[in-house]
Amino acid sequence: MTTPKAFIFDLDGTLVDALPDIQANANRALESLGYDLRLSLAETQPHVGGGAHKLASNVLALPMEHDETMALYHRFADIYEQHPADHGVIFPGVLEVLDLLKGKGIPMSVVTAKPAKARVKVLDAMGLTPYLTLALSPEDGFAKKPAPDMLVECCRAMGVDPSETVMVGDTRFDVEAGFNAGCHTVAFAEHGYQDVPAEYADKVLSLPKFTDLLQLIDL
Repeated sequence: MTTPKAFIFDLDGTLVDALPDIQANANRALESLGYDLRLSLAETQPHVGGGAHKLASNVLALPMEHDETMALYHRFADIYEQHPADHGVIFPGVLEVLDLLKGKGIPMSVVTAKPAKARVKVLDAMGLTPYLTLALSPEDGFAKKPAPDMLVECCRAMGVDPSETVMVGDTRFDVEAGFNAGCHTVAFAEHGYQDVPAEYADKVLSLPKFTDLLQLIDL
């Protein structure tokens, strides 16, 4: 197998353990809009990966375009911008991998369902921005994962073909986006928020440790 020339990462559940921030900000948004509902960490976890709009729809059990859904989505995004990383941490092994890839001149990008304003603040707060050629969210004008659009745009910015690129994620959305884009390798971070989809278990590179990614490059 040829050595990949670039890497694309999901953010929440892949690079950063953002679950406590998602829970806290969702609960702040619910409280500010007058809802009695509050989410535990366990109740929040299944909603991670599909984006803030879908989270709002699922939490309220209302259609995506319902006025209450839209209000919660926008409030959550605004609050997240103010509290981007109060509790979140970078997963073990992530900085080791990013430092090595950067040192070898291998370009990296991020594609995430996180609202764009919050994404910028989280990447900055975690010190991850300097590693990246590009970071994209659906609010930047692209279809959400599992559509390949954000991945294809990142590849364009990095000057590589998707067939030369590794997609790393922790949800079905990430896996399917990687295969839809025709990526060189689709890798699955086991420290994330979902189990690898059964039908893809034999098709992805599973990462019990994030540093297992390094087997793909010439050290």
